[in-house]
Amino acid sequence: MIFIRPLIGVTTYYVKDRELDSNRSRGFPGQDMLMSTMDYSRSIEWAGGVPVAIPVLEDEEYIDEIAKKMDGFVFTGGPDINPMNYGQSFKKGLGLIVPERDEFEFKLFKKALQLNKPILGICRGFQLMNVYFGGTLHQDISSNQLTNLEHVGKMGPKFCKSHKVSILEESNLFKALRQKEIYVNSFHHQAVDKVGEGLQVTATAEDGIIEALEHNDYLFLVGIQWHPEMMTEVHKEQLDLFQLFIDTINKNK
Repeated sequence: MIFIRPLIGVTTYYVKDRELDSNRSRGFPGQDMLMSTMDYSRSIEWAGGVPVAIPVLEDEEYIDEIAKKMDGFVFTGGPDINPMNYGQSFKKGLGLIVPERDEFEFKLFKKALQLNKPILGICRGFQLMNVYFGGTLHQDISSNQLTNLEHVGKMGPKFCKSHKVSILEESNLFKALRQKEIYVNSFHHQAVDKVGEGLQVTATAEDGIIEALEHNDYLFLVGIQWHPEMMTEVHKEQLDLFQLFIDTINKNK
């Protein structure tokens, strides 16, 4: 019997030409770029999947085909989601938004859910998941004075543990990590405010900021605020989340 590793669609940055100055190191003026960090692809491959980078292309047939052909999806980190998607005006502290990526990913997310494809949302992907189900975001943790805990941990390397999270035992997250408390890295300036309909909070930081959400009506729908893909090479337990994601796909193919 030949074992075929599952295809995992990985959402990507849509970097517009105007974001790149005249000293750009790749491509020519007038060229937009697709970008994805290698951390996602390496983690997926180490867990037994085949990563497939997905360009932002606004075509319904293309989105349908991608949703059908991939065995699962990782919705990755990136720019802020346009707050108009959750009924808010722009507020102080809002970062870069890319409406084209928002529109594409919401459509892809919907198609993937309709087909009950396993989804792992990371950072922006976690926030997109919350907004999709009708939730809202704090547009900037600092501007809202939510905490004195530092959630934008750029003072250390990407794998550096920066704060503790508490994990609900009745969750896929606990099933993967097998710990009620774990230290994680942190690279986000926004946070979940109102939780989307049907979503369950499965992890919180020590200051109460929501760090993970799950939805039990789907085969595998898990979103986390930290970046496990940046930690997997040094902190092996973080790979277990990718492993559970891939194992779930394999068991249900």
